[in-house]
Amino acid sequence: MDVEDGTKAAIIEASIKLFYNKGYRGTSMPDIASECSITPAAIYYHFKNKEQVLWSCYENLVEELNERVIKEVNKFDDPRAKLERFIEIVFNIWFDRPELSLLQAGPIADLSAKRTFQYKVHRANWFKFVYDLIAELGGSFRSDEELRFSSLILSKSLSYPETLIGEFGYDHEDVSDDVKKNILVMLKKFYVQALTGERFPG
Repeated sequence: MDVEDGTKAAIIEASIKLFYNKGYRGTSMPDIASECSITPAAIYYHFKNKEQVLWSCYENLVEELNERVIKEVNKFDDPRAKLERFIEIVFNIWFDRPELSLLQAGPIADLSAKRTFQYKVHRANWFKFVYDLIAELGGSFRSDEELRFSSLILSKSLSYPETLIGEFGYDHEDVSDDVKKNILVMLKKFYVQALTGERFPG
């Protein structure tokens, strides 16, 4: 990676973290520049405006999600093994890469019509992946409406486990590996039994 590519990558990563922590409107171009130890002019060399920075962040996060989840899950042939691996990866992502949750809701800022459409396509592709994952199980949810609803619940609940963690009285930053392991076993048990009608061992 040359210097220019390295600077652009650093701008995108810094922006991802700032947008996640401060919001889009709460983050200025000088904030991003300060985070990267560069001048605002250096950002404008790579990006036309803040919306273009945001869109590059979305594209990077989509690519990362594909690499970390979709490609990894598709290494398995067995539908149940795919489901269990999916649950494990998405649950654990929240602890080491919570910024990926920026892709779970609607855009965090107004986008152009073209980019709004592209964003919706990204989200549709993600939910289609989860939909196919459940459909492949051939379990208790089989109608199109049930599969769509189930894929939404599965994706959303795994992407925001802080609700679950909080109910157990933990802050996600202080959760031990043992606690995470126990919660993950319960999640797998719940979803495997709900989606397949089979009992989960353990």
